[in-house]
Amino acid sequence: MSALPAGFVLRRPRVPLVPGYCVLSLDPARAGTSDLAELLRLADRVARGEALARFGDPECFALLCNAGRTRRRRWPHVHIILAPSVRAKRWALLWLSLKHLSRPWCWPGLRRLWQGPRPRPQVEHAR
Repeated sequence: MSALPAGFVLRRPRVPLVPGYCVLSLDPARAGTSDLAELLRLADRVARGEALARFGDPECFALLCNAGRTRRRRWPHVHIILAPSVRAKRWALLWLSLKHLSRPWCWPGLRRLWQGPRPRPQVEHAR
């Protein structure tokens, strides 16, 4: 894959059971909705290159674009899912939809359990 143009970032977050997953986004400093069309064109180019390198077929991918109302972050980004078949794509989308449940800090109270018991403060009693 050739180098990305300035102002774009390609991340490869680790998601269990989704090996061919990456996120292409605008650099947060450059984020603007007018760049969405350019981001989509670049995502298509990146996905085709990644699919060709991984599977030998440039058509083995799916794109999921997060536009203004459906994104957590303020800048647009595109999820690139590499999958050799429809079944693999469905499996990847299922795991991506469940990925937040695998993180202990999203469950109320579970973060505290994950971190272990807190040390009790030492209280001095008057004699």
